[in-house]
Amino acid sequence: MMDEVLRGGQSICMALLKPGWEADYYGTPEVYPVACVGKVVQHQMLADGRYKLTLHGEYKVTIESFERDYPFRIARTRRLAEVDDWARDEASERQARELLSLFRRFQEGQRTALDVAEYLGAHMGSEAILNTIAMNLKAEPAVRQNLLEMERTELRYQAVRQILAEATAIQDLLDRDRHRIPADRRVN
Repeated sequence: MMDEVLRGGQSICMALLKPGWEADYYGTPEVYPVACVGKVVQHQMLADGRYKLTLHGEYKVTIESFERDYPFRIARTRRLAEVDDWARDEASERQARELLSLFRRFQEGQRTALDVAEYLGAHMGSEAILNTIAMNLKAEPAVRQNLLEMERTELRYQAVRQILAEATAIQDLLDRDRHRIPADRRVN
């Protein structure tokens, strides 16, 4: 599949597998109909033949049908329009920076090895920051799928902000009481 992607337009459609996919993983498990098309901007073939990819998300699609299932799926898709009035509002730049700040606090609390927030910044617009944070949230797949399916960027912004605000509030509570947790966990 990757050989074809890299020889072609270097775009690939990424869809989330529906619950129960484990029973048919090597077959054709069901996927959610709303997916994202991304362009391969960096790739590395690993020793075992798999690839490490960096994708740049380009747009959302709905999967209308599959033209082929083997050796990999080829889908017929339709591009989905988004209402991006939030991203065009001048307040969105400030709000995106606030999201970025919340995301950094969340990652620090989670002691995340890769600081995704450091890659976001001045060169990215508010919508790109919002979508990158939404994609990298440590949230259940169903929550992230719901964020993807939202038709308005303003709704996605509000949902991501709420998720991060709640997560950082919980993290703040844990940090405040961390001194009560013994360093040696065998001591209780």
